[in-house]
Amino acid sequence: MKRLKLFPKTFLVSIGLFAALIILVHALVYTLMPQFYLQQKEREAADNLTALTAKLRGKSTEDIRRLSQEFATMNNVNITLTINGRDQYFQGFESINIVTDSGKSVDTSVVKIADGQTVDPRSAVLRQGSAVNNQGQMVAVKLLADVAPVTQAKLSTLHVLPYTMLGSLLVALLFSYIYSRFVTRPISQMAAVTTTMQRLEKDAHYPVNSNDEIGVLGRNINELYQNLWQTIRSLEHENKRITQLEKEKIAFLRAASHELKTPLAALRIMLENMQLNIGEYKNRDQYLAESVAQVDRLAAMVNDVLRSGSVAEQALRQEKRLRIDKLITEVVDDYTLLAKTRGMTFMVNTQPVTIYANRDMMRHVISNLVSNAVRHSDAGSVITITCGQRKLAIENACTPLTKQQLQHVFDPFYRSNTTTKQHADSSGIGLYTVKMLLDAKGLDYSFAPHGQGMRFVVKLAS
Repeated sequence: MKRLKLFPKTFLVSIGLFAALIILVHALVYTLMPQFYLQQKEREAADNLTALTAKLRGKSTEDIRRLSQEFATMNNVNITLTINGRDQYFQGFESINIVTDSGKSVDTSVVKIADGQTVDPRSAVLRQGSAVNNQGQMVAVKLLADVAPVTQAKLSTLHVLPYTMLGSLLVALLFSYIYSRFVTRPISQMAAVTTTMQRLEKDAHYPVNSNDEIGVLGRNINELYQNLWQTIRSLEHENKRITQLEKEKIAFLRAASHELKTPLAALRIMLENMQLNIGEYKNRDQYLAESVAQVDRLAAMVNDVLRSGSVAEQALRQEKRLRIDKLITEVVDDYTLLAKTRGMTFMVNTQPVTIYANRDMMRHVISNLVSNAVRHSDAGSVITITCGQRKLAIENACTPLTKQQLQHVFDPFYRSNTTTKQHADSSGIGLYTVKMLLDAKGLDYSFAPHGQGMRFVVKLAS
């Protein structure tokens, strides 16, 4: 049985149960039906005797005989009356074997009937009573009820039994087949669907047509498979993101290497010429100062690179509920003095906004955006910062970037050809770091011309 599939197993079990039930029912019918019939006849005989004695009570002898014969004929019973020691017989059916009140059959080989003839004995139920006639004489009454149909029915049942059992078994076979198909079909469909799901076919789906346990199981399987596919898509997306970040990391390192090589080479040439006391480099005081400034620029660039990498590494760690509006206020306070030195002012319009993010990451993003706005805004202009439930926007007045410049503005170490001397010391990785952090967090952003300047927008909610 363990090696059988579900359908033959269900079929065998159901046909076995049906066969057992059919045999049991036939056995009970063959065994119990005669007993029930006999008990019914015994109750009828008792009732008939009571009714008969009530009719005979107080009647004349002639009326007693007439009533007895009528009662025997109408109720299919035999009656024996004993009056003055003489027996009189009234036949309602052919002669009998008698089943007494004790339930034992009394075999009478010869039973007299009204015309003095005898017949072959058969079974009957005997009940005895008495009645008093109009002359005060006691009349003994014996009532015999025919139970021969019980024997006939039993014999008929015995003859018909093989055919009824065979017919019942055929019906049971058909019903078992239909039942097994009905029960196993949804499970077989589910097995086929789950096999398809194992191959991770996208359109795999179990059709649910019921609210029973099978339907609930089917819905659970569909939900589980949908969750699996969502997880797979999330993993694919995350893998693409990681791959892209790795590519950007490699590109960043290459750019950083290039950016560091150029000032280092210039610094080396300057120092070697000073060492050899060649030409204009004889003025060591001047070129030592320039060398120190070059070293400072290199140190600042390295510091920006290291700082951006450290922040990016911690971007998605230690996230918690964070008030963006308060963070904006802190950053603006840090740049207020620098803005005043360049004749700039801040216009801040914020609402209480809470998001789930890393504080250092978001502060680094806002700080870089504000720093970029201060560095590139026109002298005496206003830097506008607005923050609501859905977005953070920073606007500054400047010469709008061209389409070509916008294509490279997020590249590491990119500085436009419009860069002025006042911010020529920029490392060129501020907006690159912003892009990297916002991409890691999954926040949408845009940087585009707006009016007589530029506008950077970060979407805080979808």
